[in-house]
Order: sequence, then C-alpha cells, then structure tokens
Amino acid sequence: MFSQSLLLMFTTLFVTLIIKTPIAFALGFSCLVYLLHSGTPLALLGQHFIIMMDSFTLLAIPFFVLAGEFMSRGGIMRRLIKFSEVIVGHVAGGLAHVNVVTSMILAGMSGSAVSDAAMTSRILVPEMEREGYPRAYAAAVTGGSATIGPIIPPSIPMVIVGVMNELSIGRLFLGGAVPGFLIGIGMMILIMFQAKKRSFPKRDKRSSFPEIFKATKEAIPAFSLPIIILGGMLTGLVTATEAALLGAYAALIVSVFVYRELTWKGFMESILDSVKTSANLMLIVGFAGIFGWILTAEQFAARFGDLILLITDNRYVVLLLLNILMLFMGLFINVTPNIILLSPVVFPLIQKFGIDPIHFGVVMVMNIMIGQLTPPVGVVSFAVVDAAKVKFDKYLKELVPFLIVLVITLLIVTYIPSLVLWLPNMVFK
Repeated sequence: MFSQSLLLMFTTLFVTLIIKTPIAFALGFSCLVYLLHSGTPLALLGQHFIIMMDSFTLLAIPFFVLAGEFMSRGGIMRRLIKFSEVIVGHVAGGLAHVNVVTSMILAGMSGSAVSDAAMTSRILVPEMEREGYPRAYAAAVTGGSATIGPIIPPSIPMVIVGVMNELSIGRLFLGGAVPGFLIGIGMMILIMFQAKKRSFPKRDKRSSFPEIFKATKEAIPAFSLPIIILGGMLTGLVTATEAALLGAYAALIVSVFVYRELTWKGFMESILDSVKTSANLMLIVGFAGIFGWILTAEQFAARFGDLILLITDNRYVVLLLLNILMLFMGLFINVTPNIILLSPVVFPLIQKFGIDPIHFGVVMVMNIMIGQLTPPVGVVSFAVVDAAKVKFDKYLKELVPFLIVLVITLLIVTYIPSLVLWLPNMVFK
C-alpha cells in the first residue's frame, strides 16, 4: 500500500526518536534517507526547506516568544498573580484557583505552554507549599493549567496550524477562546472538590475593596497586552505577525517604563533566550515541511483516508479515531512537529466528512496540548518538575485528575462544534 521509501522514512524517524535525536535532525535525516532511497534529487531538500520557511505569518512565533520573555523578567507576571489572588484567593483551595486564573490570563499574552509553566512554577509552587499544599499537587495544578496557554488566544500552535493548512489565524484564535475558558472552569471545579476533601487552605476573608482596587490598578498595564494583540487583529488594523510584534513592544514598554523591573541584563537574556527558542522551532518547521511534502507526494493522506473508510463512514466515529491518533502521537512528539506531520494526513480526511477545519484545528491543538503533559515526551510536565523540584511519580499521580478534566473537555468540544465556531462566526461575518 505504501512505498518502500516511505516505510523506510518512517522507520528511520522512529529509530532516531527512540535514541533521543533532536526532533529537527530526526526529521531532516529521515527525509534525506527517503530522497536517497527513492532516487529523488537532493536539491529538493533545500528547496522545500526554503519554501516552508518563506512565510510572513511564521514571524509571529519569535515575537510571541519574546513577549513571554519580557513578561517573565519585567514584573508583569507578579502583578497578574496578585490580581488573581485578590479575586479568587478566598475560595476553598484559594492559591490553586489563583494558579489556574493566572494561567488563563497569561494565555492571552504569551501563547506558549512551556514558558507559562516555567514562569508560574518558580513563583506559585513555593508559595503554595508555604501555604500548606503538597508540593507535587502545586506542580500538577501548574502543569495542567499551563495547557490553557496555547488554546486561549494568542497561540503559537494555532499560528502553525493556520500556516500549514491555509486557515485564518484570527478565526483559529477566537475559536480557542471558549474551549480554553471551559478547561479553566473545569479545573477550578475539580480544585473546589479536592480542597474540601483534602482540607486545603484558603484566605480567611475576602479581599477588601482597597486591596482589589490596588491590585487591579497595578495590573491594568499588563492587561493592555492582550488588548493590543487581539484588538489589532480583530479590527483588521494589523496581521497576526504585526500583532505579535506590537505585543512584544508593549511588554517591553510596560516592563521598562511602567513597572521598571526589566534590567539591561534581563533584556539581553530575554533576547538570547527568545532567539534560541525561535531558532529551534523554525528548524523543526523547515524539516517538518519537507516531511509533509513527501507525505503529500506519496498520497499518504488519501491512502490513510481510505483505510479509515474501511473501518467506518460515521463522522462521529472518525472524530473519535482521529482524537485517539492525535493523543497517541502527542505521547511521543512535541507540538510543532506533531502539527506539521499530522496536518497533511488528517485535514484532507476531515474535508471528506464535512468537518469544519477551524473546529478541527482547535481540537488538534487541544489534543496536542494534552500530549505535552504525558510521558515519554511531556515537555510541559518536565519543565514544571524541573522548576518545582518534585519527583515525577508523585507529580504524575496528582496530575491524573487534571488530565481527566482535559480529556472530558476535549470530547465536549469535539462533538459540539458551536463551542468553537460561534465566536469567530460572530466576529468574522
């Protein structure tokens, strides 16, 4: 059914990933093996790498990363945590709720689960432990809530989904708003039950009006960031890339001139870290683009679709099977390569069943974010465990209930498309 060259490419990719070769080089080497075995001119390797990288929209990624770095070092994060604390700190399991609310607010600014997890772990996990929460539980709340980041707009994975499948970035961004909010609410409901059962601490009384006013006043400059990013895009004044650039500039201005906490050293560290992260992402995108071109040339998507049709022609069963596939892939492959590898396979298939690509794009990101929590890859979990200094087995045990919330929300969003589509359809009439 599939050519020997294609099977050899998949085998090479699997072996290189097993021996822990960096994903970009694993993709590049497996593509090289395919070209050599099939007799395809090697010049195509460089050509399709350049073609994949030649995208104005992809420039949004380094600017979103840079905005997140400025937020981490410029005092923005601390103000957002304080704001969340005065709003929900008095509820049972107060600081755990603060953790979730902070992640939901951060989601409107950085678009990266790993950066959100690293930032909140360093600040909130020690604070939650001091208040009487088990350290592993505090880390699990942080890891679970960090997955909201790439679902609520803006979102780096949404940008990649849009670029790969020629979809509206603005519609994808808005499509993730309600599902991200549902995840946050679901986690907060879970925390309320856990807090009562395990007698987690909470603040003795509600915050006073002066406390709420002060925290809100200090957080207002931070809240300007999502307004700039999303407002610019929704009004049509700027593209996704330009909005990301404006967001980075706004984060810099707030950090330097308003909160006055970003030092020259912090600025340089932010630039260097964002360059490293962005270069790694772009290398993956380039090689994964070649991989996707090969799959297209081999008509892999059509053959995979025929295989699915042999099993069922029910669209609801197809959605379930695709969810299982994406969750499985998320166990082994990180966000960017996962999106690029799966897109040429699953998006042609959903068109046969009349599934809306914006709806499915959001479902894909939700699946992949769950994969970021689960071993053996689980980069969000590893980032949290490393920053929080907890044992992975204890962390994983505490994480399971949050994974259940994520999967339940995923299934709800999968089978109720209006939860994704009503907001973009209302705005982009």
